[in-house]
Amino acid sequence: MGKSKGKAVEGSSSQQAEAQQKKWRLVLGEDSDEEEQYLDPADKPVWEAVPLDDQPIEWQPTLFNDRMDRLKDKAASFICEKEVKEVEFGSFNVFARFRALGWEAALNCYDRDNMNLFKDEIQEWMATLICNKYNKPQQMKLTGTVNGIEVEMSFDTLRKLANYDSFPTRDYMFPSLDDLFHKPEAHPTWNDMLEAFFFLPGTYHGTLYRKNLKIEAKLLIMICIYKVFPRRGDKQEVRFPEVPILYSLLHGSPCFPFRFLVINIVWICRNKLGRNIVPYCRIITGLRKMFKAITPKDKGAMKRHRPFDIRRMGIGWTYDESESYHKLNLKFSGGVH
Repeated sequence: MGKSKGKAVEGSSSQQAEAQQKKWRLVLGEDSDEEEQYLDPADKPVWEAVPLDDQPIEWQPTLFNDRMDRLKDKAASFICEKEVKEVEFGSFNVFARFRALGWEAALNCYDRDNMNLFKDEIQEWMATLICNKYNKPQQMKLTGTVNGIEVEMSFDTLRKLANYDSFPTRDYMFPSLDDLFHKPEAHPTWNDMLEAFFFLPGTYHGTLYRKNLKIEAKLLIMICIYKVFPRRGDKQEVRFPEVPILYSLLHGSPCFPFRFLVINIVWICRNKLGRNIVPYCRIITGLRKMFKAITPKDKGAMKRHRPFDIRRMGIGWTYDESESYHKLNLKFSGGVH
């Protein structure tokens, strides 16, 4: 990760030496062949409102690291996906819903290292991310540097990591403005989506409270927060970007690539002021291993990655099983059998 160091340089005058000592050296990696860059603290921009990639590229790693280092609970900002086991959740249509979209690989954790979290190395990669110019979502690619090695997150590298989007020939739905204005019947309306997973019509105006969801939708959104659309903070509400994802899971369409969600959310979290999380830490770690960007010096921090446990799902949830049935119940909300 980029570090700031002072450096005294011989010069023709003491003024030159003093000026050089005030500059920071940006180290891109121990074995990097990049030309050394010197950043003057007086030139450091203020990151306010605008996306990070609108800032000078040489300052972006420093600004990202500053934001992360100011967090009171930095470790909690690194969101690690939880494994969802079919033996526990298959009876409740969870795997069937994900398979219908070709997203079933998202429920697994391919990385067998369940005791480490490489926070510093993941932060280094996020800080140095660059997004390519692309014409189609499938062309979007993020490239960052860690330990002097470029690690790429793209449709191709994510497919090598796991069998995401198991319908490679399926036409994914990316509605154009023309479709939205001239073919509204091709896409569900906002109210159509809300009506599909809220109990009563009057419960989905204004704030979208999770307590008003149908029970299957409650279960799916819990899993989405851990696996599909990671977030922290208040989990009592359904956020607007989660609405089409939840609708697609319940209906099997519209279909869009899980890989695009991952790449796009990583870029938003890195690039948008106020999005103080690092999502998909296990996916990022898997990519680092693929590119051999983990070195013997990278010890990581001890963090046990626990599976999503059907018997400990939170307040209100109860689970019962026998030889003849599995029952998942939520207080005041009925049950799923």
